[in-house]
Amino acid sequence: MTTEFQTDVSFNDSDPEKIDIGKTLQAARIKRNLDERQVASELKIPIDQVMALEDNRFNYFRSATFARGYLKGYCRLLEINANDVLKKFDALAATLSTESNIKPVDKVVNKQAGFGDPFVILISVVIIAVLIFLAFWWPTFSSNNSAVIDKQSSANQAKSNDAVSTDQTPILSTAPAQPSDSTNTVVANQAADTITPADAITPADAITSADDKPTKEDGVTTGLSAETIAILEKAGVNPKKVEEATKEIPEDSATITPKTPLYSNDIDVTFDADCWTEVRDGSGKILYSGVKTAGSKLELTGTAPYRVVLGYARGVSSFKFKGEVYDFSSYTHKDLARFELK
Repeated sequence: MTTEFQTDVSFNDSDPEKIDIGKTLQAARIKRNLDERQVASELKIPIDQVMALEDNRFNYFRSATFARGYLKGYCRLLEINANDVLKKFDALAATLSTESNIKPVDKVVNKQAGFGDPFVILISVVIIAVLIFLAFWWPTFSSNNSAVIDKQSSANQAKSNDAVSTDQTPILSTAPAQPSDSTNTVVANQAADTITPADAITPADAITSADDKPTKEDGVTTGLSAETIAILEKAGVNPKKVEEATKEIPEDSATITPKTPLYSNDIDVTFDADCWTEVRDGSGKILYSGVKTAGSKLELTGTAPYRVVLGYARGVSSFKFKGEVYDFSSYTHKDLARFELK
């Protein structure tokens, strides 16, 4: 079949100089019922290069080497003898101004010419370098950002602790202090030095039991023991005044009741734009994770401390923690907010 086809394509003339390359290719293509677009798809080249081959415009190509390679591939596709065609081309190649020193290429390179373009290679190298840079820089940036946020959180916590400590003032007690056991011992020793043998207290009088202490009807021990009273009298201290001072109780201490908080939830957030939100409590449990739409609210209560992440911080119109407005702007970086509530 191939031999008959080659004979029909009019290669009867043995002189390559008389061969018209473009007409030969066009006649073989038409006989095989192929159009230029199908040939371009098979050879993987633009259709304008196929038309240039059939019009004998070989200087259209980047070099004669490329034109010779495409010409050889075109002959193989049409199943015609490429030797005479290539001989005719080599004779014409000497007149091409695009390449003075022609070196025949016998092997067809099945790659598109665009991949060898220096500009394409440069762009590819730049893209690869950027991807490598992002792969190594992004984890470092994320860890540094987390460290900065943690440092800011620690600094703010330290400032709040300092403010609390400065607001606390010492409370002075108006009641006279009750003598401690060591004071009683010193007083007793001083009294023993001044007592004469006739006034000495016998061991039986000094030793008392729990039954000698004054008690209420419900069995609760109250007042001072007989031994303490004796020591105070010998030291010149009125035991009644000491007992009254110890019994003084602030009038409002018994009626003070714990204040109920003015808020119902620890965290109360209002959104005016879509915002991805995640809240974890002190045990690491995820209280909420998802996208809150514009106009919605988020109310949560759990175990402090809370770890909060806001994907779009500008979408939050109001953020309250335990009933008070909380400003998280110092923990925001490029609309991403990460902070901890204690």
